[in-house]
Amino acid sequence: MRLRYLGTAAAEGIPAVFCRCPVCAEARRLGGRDLRTRSQAIVNDDLLIDLPPDTYAHYLAYGFDLPGITELLVTHSHTDHFYATELEMRCSPLAHPEPPVMRIYCNEAVEAKFHRSMPPKHNVEKNFSIVRARPFVPLAIRDYSVVPLLARHDRAEECLLYLISSGGKTLLYGNDTGLFPDSTFDYIERSGARIDLASFDCTAMGQRDGKNHMGLADVAEARERLTRLGALGAGAACVITHFSHNGRLTRPQLEEAAAKEGFLVAYDGLSLEL
Repeated sequence: MRLRYLGTAAAEGIPAVFCRCPVCAEARRLGGRDLRTRSQAIVNDDLLIDLPPDTYAHYLAYGFDLPGITELLVTHSHTDHFYATELEMRCSPLAHPEPPVMRIYCNEAVEAKFHRSMPPKHNVEKNFSIVRARPFVPLAIRDYSVVPLLARHDRAEECLLYLISSGGKTLLYGNDTGLFPDSTFDYIERSGARIDLASFDCTAMGQRDGKNHMGLADVAEARERLTRLGALGAGAACVITHFSHNGRLTRPQLEEAAAKEGFLVAYDGLSLEL
């Protein structure tokens, strides 16, 4: 199983779209891996995670078959993770021949946003199928077993993380979230999951949060708890992503701090084999 990070920033990007802070100024100066678009990932080129406003830019940059994608996991309804307006471009006559039906696995808030955003002129059922992703209820998607887990984020909706298994490997995709709710840790323990790669939110970088996002200390706490539960072995990769300039660390500073904890810092375009 392969995970590719298409975007690794929080909602405002790095450099943030209207910002002149030192972190953003340094990112503009250095370019390359210091430039971060809104968070998105793809598994094996056929399972897309989230649909930010930068999806089209990711398609151009990394060459995956966006018109052919039929499976989309959505974590929650915030625009940097679900830019619903973009899906209108997938309908006739804006795309032809019409792409295959896309299944969108999501919570109630995402489904409502989708229907509000789709103009009545489009035959939604012809192009899309909404599948409710319910916490701790496994989904069979192509060759994957996918379990939605609860995140600790916007309390107005059931924000989700995803535990994705295929070919004997398991990936935990864990952002946006603070320190995972007890119910998520409890499910991971009961299921006997053995995680080969854990991808953690680290929006706050060197600062603590834990309530809506995580920083390095929060990630270390989450890793320690997963290790105690037997879900995270010594050989598992721990990757941090979803960064904000408000974390106040440049990429080199973040990489230095993360290395001390044994974390790999994701960057846009990073591809990892499990």
